[in-house]
Amino acid sequence: MLPLILELVAVLSLMLISAELLSRGVEDLEGSVGQGIAGGVILGNLTALPETLIVVVAVLEHKGNIALGSAIGGNVVLFTLGLGLISIVYFSKWRKHLQMKGDYRHELYVIGIASLIIVGSIGLGNLNPGFSVLLFLLYLYYLLKRAKAGTKSRLDLKSIIEVVVGGAVIVALAPLFVGLIEALSLSLGISQTWVSLAVTPVVAELEEGISAIRLAIRYQGGGSTAVVSYFGSKIQNVTILLGLVGLDFVNTRGPYILLALISNLIGIFVIRDGKLTVVEGIILSLLYFLFLYIAFIFQNSAI
Repeated sequence: MLPLILELVAVLSLMLISAELLSRGVEDLEGSVGQGIAGGVILGNLTALPETLIVVVAVLEHKGNIALGSAIGGNVVLFTLGLGLISIVYFSKWRKHLQMKGDYRHELYVIGIASLIIVGSIGLGNLNPGFSVLLFLLYLYYLLKRAKAGTKSRLDLKSIIEVVVGGAVIVALAPLFVGLIEALSLSLGISQTWVSLAVTPVVAELEEGISAIRLAIRYQGGGSTAVVSYFGSKIQNVTILLGLVGLDFVNTRGPYILLALISNLIGIFVIRDGKLTVVEGIILSLLYFLFLYIAFIFQNSAI
């Protein structure tokens, strides 16, 4: 077990160093292109790369359920535990509640429209190419709107290199880290069921969590950028990735897509007033474990 722990520490250390590099680059880019492009589009897409690759492979192999789970699973984690931890860490560092800045409402609007499309797919019972077209168009609208709103300042090559290198290292190490955590959990006697339900979803989003938390404690405005990066990443998940899933005609009956939908609405609700308090953060963190319990009960009842 000791070699496993040492390998885990080494990988985590590299991810933390990369997160520092990434957060510095995003902070610099934010001054050039704005919070929406730096956090929502650039950082959001970089941190969504692992699940993007999984979804593409799963769709090509016609494994629709795997593709669906990979596309939406992160929403449940990040819009509950993820936002909760950012709020708590931010308050601990700055002794004040997290205040959103800039134009963050566009992300909320797009997540809201995507959620309505998900409601339609749940009502129909499947995701199909018709929904895919709507989701692809929605993401195109999001990108065009963000590009139009972004400032036209000269980009700093150093900050671009920091973002690309930091993001690439984190994304490359994320699958290895997930595998190490799973192996360590099983060696400690944790059941495969709990590993799949409780451990894997959290560590699979760790690269996003590390980057976001580092932003939140690096500078006061970083908390807002971290939240926008979460929304940008999950916008990509519920538009592009769900759109790819829809090309394979996937069934949407069951609790998992419903929990993802509820998580989307919770994320919109807590951010809409422009503030994320530490009390809201604690409640969001507890909600994640409630959702985990619901998923566990459903899995047991389905066996």
